[in-house]
Amino acid sequence: MLIASGRYLAAILCLFVAAPLASADEPKRAAVDELVKSFLKDKPYLGLVVGISRPAGREIFGYGQVTLDGKQHAPDGTTIYEIGSLTKVFTGTLLADQVLRGAVKLDDPVQKHLPDTLTVPRRDDRDITLLHLATHTSSLPVQPPLIGLVAVLKNEPDNPYGHYDRASLGKTLSGLKLDRPIGARFDYSNLGVGLLGHALAHTAGAESYEALLVQRLTKPLGLADTRVQLSAEQNKRFAPGYDRKGEPTAPWTFACLEACGGLRSTAGDLLLFADAAMGRRKTPLSEAFRTAQQPWRETCHGPTGTQSIGLCWFREPFPPIKGEWIWHNGGTGGFRSFLALVPAKNLGVVLLGNSPHPLDKLAVEIVQALAKDD
Repeated sequence: MLIASGRYLAAILCLFVAAPLASADEPKRAAVDELVKSFLKDKPYLGLVVGISRPAGREIFGYGQVTLDGKQHAPDGTTIYEIGSLTKVFTGTLLADQVLRGAVKLDDPVQKHLPDTLTVPRRDDRDITLLHLATHTSSLPVQPPLIGLVAVLKNEPDNPYGHYDRASLGKTLSGLKLDRPIGARFDYSNLGVGLLGHALAHTAGAESYEALLVQRLTKPLGLADTRVQLSAEQNKRFAPGYDRKGEPTAPWTFACLEACGGLRSTAGDLLLFADAAMGRRKTPLSEAFRTAQQPWRETCHGPTGTQSIGLCWFREPFPPIKGEWIWHNGGTGGFRSFLALVPAKNLGVVLLGNSPHPLDKLAVEIVQALAKDD
């Protein structure tokens, strides 16, 4: 216990800075440092990366170390993390791109874009549409029933999606009875967005969700390290995940529902993605980002006001600037992620960590520190 605590302290004190800051930004950088160090002091985080994109440029700061192997190797902009549900904003943007291409319509029944082996439940003679899936209003459950139990029976309790394949999805859908009217309310659904990925890939004639994503989104944006399946070289840069006690956790793999949470990425890639999402980079996907971020449905009253959702993107008021911020978070067994955009300030912030402690509060504090006027 004492040895582990000492190693955590060493991890916190080991600091990597990717690029020098202009003197005018030093107070904000110091504020970020203090926020991160305060966050880390009582948590077994081994590595935390903070990426910041502003008009002056992109900066990436690494705190701690990637592993507990004693090598004091700090994470950086090329360290690869599981990003969990942050995958969903990629899926929502991919949907917007398909809409703009004329391949699908948001009010299309999802059944129209699936193979005959998958039968989507209906209720009250109403179909679940692509828009329902992207706005979490489909009435589908948060995840497939008993998925955790199946993982335990397969002796992989820390990898819940690894054995859930297309045949499993077919059985789930055919046996589901929706317990409320379609479109009645917002209820977050990993199953729904995973199904959306299948529909997009099938209607495009793609081999897989990842193949379509690479063709239509990550390759045009230059995101070479944003993938479901990593190459041998990328695996060398993949950070291991850890639980709250600092014990290693198994990576999450996806046999079917990767569109809801199967991507791995880096702070470098996610800052490029953030710049494209804010229109700071000229890309073929500019209109798709605008469409995906458009508010389609109110979800709830969030911490800073009434929250709405676009095509998987959340947005809500951000009082420090009297404007809005657009965001999503993510988590798997041993990882957490957060992406925030503040368009009025041309500010993008990325947080990636290889431990299960939520990054949401820290992300809000960092964005507040960076977005406020000097």
